[in-house]
Amino acid sequence: MKDSFWFPIVFMLIMVIFFAGILAVMYRTSESKIQDYQIDTYQRTVLKTLAAKISEASGQSRAEILANYPMSYERYVQELFLDGFERRVFQAIVAGEVVAYCFEIKGNGLWGTMQALVSTSTDFRTILVFDIVDQKETPGLGARIQEEWFLQQFYNRLFVSNPESPTDVTQNYEFIAETQSPETDQQLRRITGATITSDSVLKMLKHELNYIYNNMRTKEL
Repeated sequence: MKDSFWFPIVFMLIMVIFFAGILAVMYRTSESKIQDYQIDTYQRTVLKTLAAKISEASGQSRAEILANYPMSYERYVQELFLDGFERRVFQAIVAGEVVAYCFEIKGNGLWGTMQALVSTSTDFRTILVFDIVDQKETPGLGARIQEEWFLQQFYNRLFVSNPESPTDVTQNYEFIAETQSPETDQQLRRITGATITSDSVLKMLKHELNYIYNNMRTKEL
């Protein structure tokens, strides 16, 4: 048998089935843990985008709110399910009053889709905090959109500046070099070597904020 033509083929098939079985068992036993970790990470990011406004309304420090997860998430954050609204949306409630909203948004980067969370004021016009939760851009270049300095450019920014516009309610912005300092509120620093990805982030925000504002302002919440 060992000298036959079929022995190495059968042996390899047995080994493939054996190790594939081990991998399948390992995946199944860890699947629930992976899902729990993903949910936990996502909820922590939602809380992060809302924490400053919760802190302002509750008197607790932002650090304390984040440190007390998941209790602070369960106490202050509630997911909304709205008919006809095609985004995940959360609201932060303090003492029975809504103080901010958080939306899941998506867009296209250079190499694939991007997923982000953006919190807004209750009139949906001001971005409070912006965080990229998933992207497929080039490490060291486009992937730098997750760096804090880039994201913070959008914090506490009045983004919906033309609320009556039938086409684009958002402010127009221009990118300048990463090494430059903005001279106006309409200038943002682009990531060096990642022009398309930087533009894609702004395009995503403008498209999604148009959708959010035009749909949410007419809903009874």
